[in-house]
Amino acid sequence: MPRWNNSFEDNCRAVMDDIIKNLKPDLYQNLLVDLVSSDIENNKSKIEKYLRSKLGITHKCAKHSSNYWKIRGWTDEESYIKSKENNQKNRKSVYSKEYWLEKINPLTDQHYTPDEADFERNSRRPIRKEYWIKKGYSDQEAELLAFDTKNQNNKKGSEKSSQTNLRRITSKRCLEYYTARGHSIEEAKMLVSNSQKFFSKNICIQKYGEIEGTEVWKNRQKAWQQTLNSKSQEEKLRINRLKLSKGITVSKNEIIILEEIKKIDPTVIHQLTLSYSEKKQYIYDIAVGKKIIEYNGDFWHSNPKIYSSDFVNPRTKIKAIDRWALDENKIKFAIQQGYEVLVVWENDFKNNKKDVIDQCIQFLQI
Repeated sequence: MPRWNNSFEDNCRAVMDDIIKNLKPDLYQNLLVDLVSSDIENNKSKIEKYLRSKLGITHKCAKHSSNYWKIRGWTDEESYIKSKENNQKNRKSVYSKEYWLEKINPLTDQHYTPDEADFERNSRRPIRKEYWIKKGYSDQEAELLAFDTKNQNNKKGSEKSSQTNLRRITSKRCLEYYTARGHSIEEAKMLVSNSQKFFSKNICIQKYGEIEGTEVWKNRQKAWQQTLNSKSQEEKLRINRLKLSKGITVSKNEIIILEEIKKIDPTVIHQLTLSYSEKKQYIYDIAVGKKIIEYNGDFWHSNPKIYSSDFVNPRTKIKAIDRWALDENKIKFAIQQGYEVLVVWENDFKNNKKDVIDQCIQFLQI
């Protein structure tokens, strides 16, 4: 934006360059001569008001309108071409990386780098930490504010959706059916559970009588157990892994590391399952042979370089020191099973992706 402590001519140029914009060159020069020879006060708003009156600009007009260009001195043909060039369908969004890659970063006088472009597009969305960092908050504060904003938006959207789509939710096997009708989450879980009990010992007894019903139920349980036992150990682990990983999201950065490792070793395993009791397992992110790579997100695993030991994760409600203990036990168990473990932190990966990927590959090849 222009500064208004310059000469009158410089300020006139600033208004035409930064506020009125896109004037045809010959009209630009004529207006500048007219302004300089006038007795208008050296004031931003008065210069702008004079120009708008001179050009007949009475309201905002988008660049994809030919009238926008005609007002600024372009011919009908030129205006038509420029309006098509600026059609909204052809314009890149400020929320896209491509938009910023074509822009000049005023801090460096160079085109935005990919990382700078990512920061700029994310800094326009309150649900991203970059938005809050740009407002002066620290990384930790920004991450929490972005997380809270996203939660609030989701809550508002859920409330609106519940009211709007009440009649559309007809399945009694989903929580939304009951929450949309005023039940609490706990009540909804109980009601869904009841609606899903199509086969139980009590139902068999009610249907066939106590003796026959008990026998039917026992036979069903026996058949189910035989079916499960007939599966291979690999299939059992796969089923348990699916159960254990419900609700777990995989980081994009983890996938990037995985894909790079696949290039040198296609036998790599994603989400290796190791059982530490009859019904409980640990899931490890990446494994090749007897080596494991764990990718730890800073927020979810409370990176000790960022969070203090008494930090409580607002999502999981787990204290940082307890999260570290859980992660340590998981790593110790893998080592006891004969594995070597490398831990990669999100912050390290973001700061130097190439070095971290090289480190992972070197670790697996040694």
